[in-house]
Amino acid sequence: MPRLALLVLAALLGACATPVAPSGGPVDATPPTLVSSQPETAATGVASPTITLTFSERLDPAARAAVSVAPVGDTPPEVSVRGRDVTVTLPALRPATTYVVTVGTTLKDSRGVALRAPVTFAFATGDTIDRARIAGVVRSPETGAGVPLAVWAYALADSASTPATGGAPDYRTETGADGAFALEYLRPGPYAVVAVRDPNRNLRADPGEAFAASPRRVLRADTARAEPLAFWTTTLDSIPPRAQRVRPVSDRRFSVRFDEPVRLRDVSADAWTVADSASGRRAEVAVYQPRDAPFEVFVEAEAGLPPVPHRVSYRPASPPALADSAGRAAAPFDLSFTPPARPDTVQARFLGFAPGTPRDTVTVLRPGARPSVRFSAPLAPADQAARIVVTTDGQRLDTTFRTDDGVSYEPVRPDSAALPATFEISVQAPDSTYRRRFAVAGERETGGLVGRIERSPVRAASGAPVWVEARPASGDPVTARAQDDGAFAIQGLLPGPYTLRAWADLDGDGRWSGGAVAPYQAPEPLALALDPLQVRARWDTEVPPITL
Repeated sequence: MPRLALLVLAALLGACATPVAPSGGPVDATPPTLVSSQPETAATGVASPTITLTFSERLDPAARAAVSVAPVGDTPPEVSVRGRDVTVTLPALRPATTYVVTVGTTLKDSRGVALRAPVTFAFATGDTIDRARIAGVVRSPETGAGVPLAVWAYALADSASTPATGGAPDYRTETGADGAFALEYLRPGPYAVVAVRDPNRNLRADPGEAFAASPRRVLRADTARAEPLAFWTTTLDSIPPRAQRVRPVSDRRFSVRFDEPVRLRDVSADAWTVADSASGRRAEVAVYQPRDAPFEVFVEAEAGLPPVPHRVSYRPASPPALADSAGRAAAPFDLSFTPPARPDTVQARFLGFAPGTPRDTVTVLRPGARPSVRFSAPLAPADQAARIVVTTDGQRLDTTFRTDDGVSYEPVRPDSAALPATFEISVQAPDSTYRRRFAVAGERETGGLVGRIERSPVRAASGAPVWVEARPASGDPVTARAQDDGAFAIQGLLPGPYTLRAWADLDGDGRWSGGAVAPYQAPEPLALALDPLQVRARWDTEVPPITL
């Protein structure tokens, strides 16, 4: 045989000996499903400690980490994955016990497609199998959307026991994409239940990790198919924001970066000190926070700082000038830095008007609302008066300007007088003049939402105020306090769709609190009405009763 033919034949034989997945074709997005189990689900009188679960597709070997067994023994079970099978071997079986095997959504097939919902499988060593359950839905308190979290249940000796949610749970499952979960095959009795996002698998809710505390201290597992309980997510935030470093920008300007988003609530420089480290000479400074820099606060000196070591210090005031989204005051700090020699070239650029979009020529404001003019850097008081002009009927209004963040300016009239029904704000820029007309809606141009909050006698007896929040499709919500009998009215709303959120303010801070896990603290009762309610001018829209 010619040498060339032999080489071609060898190449063909070698290719046939190495199977390769065909290229092209549709991407496999079908998740694996449980085909069979041994023993069968809900089987009783089981004596073998070996469990085999067979899935519809070959599995990723790492799938063994997705398997858990309850009740938890002193020795963990052995879990192996081979092909389509997951084999679980228990060290020993307890008599008259229901075992629950849960396969979480981290189980993937060989192509990396994960389960869409957890799989629960149960059997009993005795003659009967436990069938009590606890069902719930974990949702966002802002949007009502389902939140994927792990769900843990801890058995309690009795209903008076103090819930302890540390360590390995007695039962576990996960929520589906819609946030729904069901803890199945439980032994009837009282439980403490918590939902947690636990990326480091340390079996607790760490600061910054989302969790949802149970709506009640103790939940009872039974066989009734009750309405799923509402669990609302929050985060544990027991650590105040901490400054990490200084980032010099120029000889006059630098930023302080924090380890979490912060909000500047008071732009007065009383809480801030910038001084030469050697001489102690202090510099006059202004502080501000652009909206696109939630982790930073900028400090601008009145004059250039010499390129020698300086120290910036912050000491919290009351109320705090700087806090995180939960209202926790930033920790005091002292940071050293050396300003660069380069001169400051930052210019305060006009960024836009709020509210409204850049295309608006006229923005309608609800009564009591104030517009603002946004810049990229602070304006000196003289520049505010020179660059921002408020007029009505061609006449300039006598106004000053207030700011919360140092770069957004709201017009304020003397003696806190109301703004006129129509006015125009013009902003002078180096190469152009920007204008926006505003109209304050009158009573005949606004509507309201009226309704009633229904509370249980126990919650009503607490005397906690109830807040109702009307949330427009865009813009800031409008909040009103319900009367003692539960009636509420939110007036002065611009026409359009609104959703509602209501909560009982148990701690009196004016914000909803999601409670805590350890030690347990109940979340404040919360209700969302997500079906849009249409507000019409000169009309009070009746809201269906809201139950807390």
